[in-house]
Amino acid sequence: HTHTHTRVRPSTYERAIMLLRATRQTKRGITQIPNKNRGFSSGGAYRVLQFHGDGVGPEIVGAAERVLEATGVKIEWTRMDMGYETYERTGHVITEDHLQALEDTKVLFKGPLTIPPGKNPYTEIRGRKFTSGNQVLRKCFDLYANVRPAKLFPGLKSRFEDVDLLVVRENTEDVYTGEEKWVNDDTVEGVKRITRKASTRIAKKAFELAEKAGRKRVTAVHKANVCKQADGFFLDIARDVASSHPLIKFDEQLADSLLTKMVMDPSEWDVLLCPNLYGDMVSDLAAGIVGSLGLCPSGQYGDEYAVFEPCHGSAPDIAGKNISNPVSQVLSGAMLLRHLGEPEAATRIEQALEKVTVKGGEYLTPDLGGTGTNTAMTDAIIAEL
Repeated sequence: HTHTHTRVRPSTYERAIMLLRATRQTKRGITQIPNKNRGFSSGGAYRVLQFHGDGVGPEIVGAAERVLEATGVKIEWTRMDMGYETYERTGHVITEDHLQALEDTKVLFKGPLTIPPGKNPYTEIRGRKFTSGNQVLRKCFDLYANVRPAKLFPGLKSRFEDVDLLVVRENTEDVYTGEEKWVNDDTVEGVKRITRKASTRIAKKAFELAEKAGRKRVTAVHKANVCKQADGFFLDIARDVASSHPLIKFDEQLADSLLTKMVMDPSEWDVLLCPNLYGDMVSDLAAGIVGSLGLCPSGQYGDEYAVFEPCHGSAPDIAGKNISNPVSQVLSGAMLLRHLGEPEAATRIEQALEKVTVKGGEYLTPDLGGTGTNTAMTDAIIAEL
């Protein structure tokens, strides 16, 4: 089921006015302006595609939409159903209509999807087979960089202090290609693919993000002591890219020992550059360190397209109970705003959230140690905005 609005492309004059406003914003300290890959509606609003997802998806996406609206940034949403619940109803997780919609808007804001373990049905689209709807998006739109911040917010319980990690995860290859086969009745083989192209661009993205954010260190995560060719290749490329960024400290860390060191002192680390598999594991551990997966957003970036979604799953066991934590989705909305060229609004959301977490109690959801609801926490963030 699709909800759309009639869209008229802005005239040359209207585009010039938009660019002028963006340029004036830059002079006030904003360093990003909307680029050609971000569309506008006839009313000057940003056009963004939205999939509410499964489980708690509709309630946390709805909460984030309310917070984004409270910033004053105008967004025109194109809303579509997509996910496992859609599959059970229609037989399709994702369709050509979804892909064409993202090709049109270039930007997607989505909720979590339910991907059952075991014999999950493969998705076939555009002549290719994929393991999930999420993989369809990553592969079809070449979303090669999965960026996952993990920051400790004031007032929340944690064993640590001063945690502010940024996991930069290659998102298109490694063992997540979905290429597996039965050799015989007793053996399955899977492909671990590491390429120069993918490794180079993710390393460049990590250093680019470090420089823009004023971070000081990038650590390449690997297991080159075992996967000597594949991870060794990734590491060689990371070293080569690092040589072009002398102001950023670069070092290397074995993936398994990194996990131990993160648990002992996470404040030691800054930007973690990871192949796909290690990035998935490291980012989940980082979320646990700061208190919850419900606190961590993610952005998936390609050269033309971007997708923003929470790090956590769909949590169907608490769906509809109004106790789901909206923070991951709200912070994904802040990442969306930065991508659109609205960093001031994104910062206001983050500052408002910090004020709410300090209050605690009735303003926090149960997973954060509070007694509040999704609605109460969302209202509190909006009140601070």
